[in-house]
Amino acid sequence: MQITEIIQKRKRVSTTDLATETFCSISTLRRDLIYLERQGLIRRERGEVILNTFNTMEQNILLREKQHLDEKKSLAKIARDFIGPGMCIYLDSSSTVFQLCEYIKNIDNLIVVTNSLNVANTLAANGNDTIRTFITSGEIQHNSCSVLNSEFENPIINYFNIDLAFCSASGIDQSSIYESNMNQALSKKTIMDKSKETILLIDKSKFFKTSFFKMNTLTEYKVIISDALPANPISQTVKANDIEWISSNYLH
Repeated sequence: MQITEIIQKRKRVSTTDLATETFCSISTLRRDLIYLERQGLIRRERGEVILNTFNTMEQNILLREKQHLDEKKSLAKIARDFIGPGMCIYLDSSSTVFQLCEYIKNIDNLIVVTNSLNVANTLAANGNDTIRTFITSGEIQHNSCSVLNSEFENPIINYFNIDLAFCSASGIDQSSIYESNMNQALSKKTIMDKSKETILLIDKSKFFKTSFFKMNTLTEYKVIISDALPANPISQTVKANDIEWISSNYLH
C-alpha cells in the first residue's frame, strides 16, 4: 500500500508504523514525508503523521487520483454517452474528469480543450489521430497539474465554441458548488460561462462539503452525474429545478 493511501485511510499514523507498513527505511520515509508536508497534505507532530483535512487547500493530484477510483470511472463511463464525433468539449483538471480520457480516446474528430496537463498528455499519447487537443495558457499549478489563468486573459478560449464542459468540484450542498482553490473556481467558471452546457461529475464523498469559494449555484447545472442519489436537502433543489441527476448505482 502506498504512503498516501495509508495516511488517507488512517488520518493519523505513527512514523514507525508507517515505515513498517510500507517496508521503507526511516530515512527514505522521511524524504517522502517532507515532500508531502511541503505540499500541504500532511503535518508531522511528535513522531506521528497527520492528514490535513481542512478544505481550503487543494489536495495534490497524486493523492486525489487514488481516492474513490472505481466511483470516478463509473461517472466517466456515463459521461461518455453525452459525447459524439465532431464535438468540442472542455475537460477540467480534476482527477474525476481525467477518467474520461479512456472512454473518449477513440471518438473521431473530437476537439478537446483542457487546463489539465494530465489530460493533454494522455490524449496526445493515446488518442486517435483525429482528436485535436488544445491546452489553455497560464501558470502551471504544481499540486494539481492545472494551468490557471485567473490573473490575465486567456484568449485561446474565445476561439472555441464549446458544446459541453465536464467539470468536477470539491463539494456540493443544496445551494452551491464549491472549490477548495479560488483560482480553480475562477478558471472553471470562465469556461462554463462560455460553454453551451456544463455537466458536473461528483461522487458522494463530496456531498455537503463546503469551502470558502463558491464556483456556481446548483441551479446552473442541467445534468449532474454521481455514484449516489442526492440526499435531502440537495434532492429538493434538484427536483424543484428539474435538474437531471444520474446515479451510476441506480442504472439498470
